[in-house]
Amino acid sequence: MRKFYLIFALLFMIQMSFAQDVEDIIEEVQDKYDEIEDLTATFKQIEAFKLTGTVSETTGKIFIKGGVKYRFESDDQVITTDGQTVWTYNAINKQLIIDNVRKNSGALLPRDMLFKYPKEYFSTLVKTEDMDGNKVYVIKLDPRSNVHGYVKSMKIWVSDDEWLINKIETTDLNDNTSTFEISDLKIDKGLSDSLFSFQPGEGDQVVDMR
Repeated sequence: MRKFYLIFALLFMIQMSFAQDVEDIIEEVQDKYDEIEDLTATFKQIEAFKLTGTVSETTGKIFIKGGVKYRFESDDQVITTDGQTVWTYNAINKQLIIDNVRKNSGALLPRDMLFKYPKEYFSTLVKTEDMDGNKVYVIKLDPRSNVHGYVKSMKIWVSDDEWLINKIETTDLNDNTSTFEISDLKIDKGLSDSLFSFQPGEGDQVVDMR
């Protein structure tokens, strides 16, 4: 009986240690991004749809400033917001949709990922990996019982020492997955605020939903 008690106590201590570790990692990441004024990176997004079995891949550039301003650029689309208004431009049909940023839109805002989700989701340090010769922590976020939203679960890959996120994987309520890989990251280059709005060109169709 004493042996089982000691084993249980040991497992409990290990579990508490891992819990403390993941909280420390998240805090390091939050502190790191709090210090960053802006960042630019190249991204690759892979979306897998469970019902149809289809997979799509998109590459482009991402720009973030102040946690709530961001801009995604790909060959076919530009999505940008200043934190209050969001512009979505489709280059194929030359249509620009303008709308207010909505709290329940399901959009994964950069600051939400760093500060909102760790508070509303249980965090678990799943494992560590080697990525391009660097140690990377893999953290899984699962919603608490009182949290309702579009994100069923999330994984983030955090580089050791630098405390930068280089990969995000989300699973929605329909078990569709979206993997977002980040590379060529550049920090504090003085991005202009004008980058986080969008002006239509000649011949563009504008749909204002505000």
